[in-house]
Amino acid sequence: MAHFSDCGKHCADPYCKQHDLLPFECDACGKTYCSQHFSYAAHSCPKGRKDTDRRVIVCPICTAAVPLQHGQDENEVWERHAASGDCRPREAVKLNRCPVKGCKEKLTFSKSCNCGTCGMKVCLKHRFEDQHDCVSPPQASCRAAEARANRRANQGFLARAEQQLKNLSFVK
Repeated sequence: MAHFSDCGKHCADPYCKQHDLLPFECDACGKTYCSQHFSYAAHSCPKGRKDTDRRVIVCPICTAAVPLQHGQDENEVWERHAASGDCRPREAVKLNRCPVKGCKEKLTFSKSCNCGTCGMKVCLKHRFEDQHDCVSPPQASCRAAEARANRRANQGFLARAEQQLKNLSFVK
């Protein structure tokens, strides 16, 4: 029969002293505890979360994160921040709304699209041309007419080039 007296450790709690094969080590005080006393509250850890605790309060005026150290009063920290001169009200950010009359939808990345015809940024409800005041800009129609003229010119050029190739093949 195997003896496990050399494995594990005794709990550092003065009233427990239980021999535990899988003990926990407190990261704050460094002592070894059993599964019942490993939390900071269970073994009344003197350090607790003081070193690792990172808390902030959010200023209601400037929305800045103000660090709050362990044991400090939130009201005192906020008063000190407000009196320091660093606390300035932020300018209100204007949210983009759908330009269609009567629509109050916010235009976010996922809830908006640009109209392919007029380029207007609208909500998804009004993304089709008949759902908003869609007016195609004159530049787009000029570009379309120019593209059609270029296609016609290219087709004439291709026809002439094909004819010349046919003429060359008969010369052989």
